[in-house]
Amino acid sequence: MRKLLAYTVALALFLSAAPVFAQSNVADKYRAGMIPRFLSYVTIGSMSDYDAEWMTPGQEEMANALYEEVKAFGFPTHFSADKYIYVNIPSNLKNRQAPVLGFSAHYDTTPDINGNGVKPQVIKNYDGKAITLKNNQVIDPAKDDYLQKMIGKTIVTSDGTTNLGADDKAGVTIVMTLLKTLAENPKMPHGPIQVVLTPNEDVGRSAERLELQYYKPDYAYDFDGGVDGEMVVANFSAYGVLVTAHGINGHQSYAADNGYRNSAKPIGDLIAAAAPSANLPNNSRGEQGYIEPHHIEYNQAENTHMVDFRLRYFDQEEGKRYINRIKHVADSLSQALNVAIDVQINKQYENVAYGVKPEAYDMLAKAMTDAGVKPDPKQERAGTTSAMIMAKHGFGGYTVFTGQRNPHAFIEWLSEEDMFKAYKVALNLVKQVAQMKVAK
Repeated sequence: MRKLLAYTVALALFLSAAPVFAQSNVADKYRAGMIPRFLSYVTIGSMSDYDAEWMTPGQEEMANALYEEVKAFGFPTHFSADKYIYVNIPSNLKNRQAPVLGFSAHYDTTPDINGNGVKPQVIKNYDGKAITLKNNQVIDPAKDDYLQKMIGKTIVTSDGTTNLGADDKAGVTIVMTLLKTLAENPKMPHGPIQVVLTPNEDVGRSAERLELQYYKPDYAYDFDGGVDGEMVVANFSAYGVLVTAHGINGHQSYAADNGYRNSAKPIGDLIAAAAPSANLPNNSRGEQGYIEPHHIEYNQAENTHMVDFRLRYFDQEEGKRYINRIKHVADSLSQALNVAIDVQINKQYENVAYGVKPEAYDMLAKAMTDAGVKPDPKQERAGTTSAMIMAKHGFGGYTVFTGQRNPHAFIEWLSEEDMFKAYKVALNLVKQVAQMKVAK
């Protein structure tokens, strides 16, 4: 494991005047190429699959295409057997070390809605009216206040028969445009940069086979957020708790003598005691977590009942209470009913706020401000690639807006302006970290 280093953030440099490299002019040169790049990505169907052992054919096609594109940039690149694409850009700074900056995005799209055969529609100079797609799908500004801000600007939609795939091919577009920029502008100052493009984010597995020798930056930023300066600075921690009650087979009428044990009763009692109505998702808003008995399964041959609890929370103490309650109730019922009860706990993703360096927020906020964007910090009641990395590997990162809107829906659309601004944010982060140095 790499030795932990302490860093000093040169705030005076953040606020200093003229940079040595005219970065804003460089960004403008790459804007026109972003939409064509995005369109080329979304037309490759790369849906992930909850039931796949690992890779879907569409994801493999997408990964191969991205890898060929990345190789042409000339940076050290690793294409893993699991189809993660890693890029390691050495620092070009002279006589000093800077922290390692990391960028990530995922190239799969959700299996929850058709993402194959995407036929994107580019709408330039949007007129502010409702957009009617096929299958009577309507993107309606009366129901989407942010769409009202796109009048006169460029947006992209699907034709209504699929989702668009801006989640997260907008993020991939941003990261790939950044790589192209760095490759074509070798005099742009930058510290060491690590990039990873991952599969399987939309089935919760994007960190599962991540290799830390290729991606473990000091400051990590995941480009997979919404619009208008959104930055996910905290998210739900998520646990799955699988509880199985093992009954004993026999004729029920002679249960008092033959040892028969029912497995349904302990599971029913467990659900009632461990997940009271006050803690269900219906009563959870804002920073409140919840515990939900998500589904029950019965194996008649083995006389077992299983319940799968989903736990979500921001506050670690709240999560501990839910888990301890399940364990305590299971132990009590096992003794009272003389039935074996197993409890299996599975961490799915973790709140990135638990593992982010304090200065990472100010860095991102300044990068946004310098890009003409007002930072909009949010606590996400869901998970992200960064949250999955936090759960598995213990380091967190903020999720940055990309221009995607209404993901996982036929009415998903992309703001070209926001995607470009997010690219400028990435460039600004490169600039900031180049002005930082490792404290000795």
